[in-house]
Amino acid sequence: MSGYTLHQICELLELDEGFAAELVREAVLVADAEQGRFSADMFERARVAREMVLELEVNVAGAAVIVRMREELVELRRLAGELARALAIERGRSRSL
Repeated sequence: MSGYTLHQICELLELDEGFAAELVREAVLVADAEQGRFSADMFERARVAREMVLELEVNVAGAAVIVRMREELVELRRLAGELARALAIERGRSRSL
């Protein structure tokens, strides 16, 4: 069985169970519907949220927004890279004509 239980995430990240429950309420942590466990991506979300709250004194709701925006930024960068590669290929083709 892969993934983490909420208890494991709490232990590994030294989270209070109340804080972990807040992360679940704010949808920072979303368990896999079939397994009821949390993926490595969810573990990373919890780690980032923990840092936001403890180090930067952001509230949990704010950390949830930051976590989601961070993931969107990563995805947009990935898409921009794909577009840049496709454009480079297309430019190469048009020059060879």
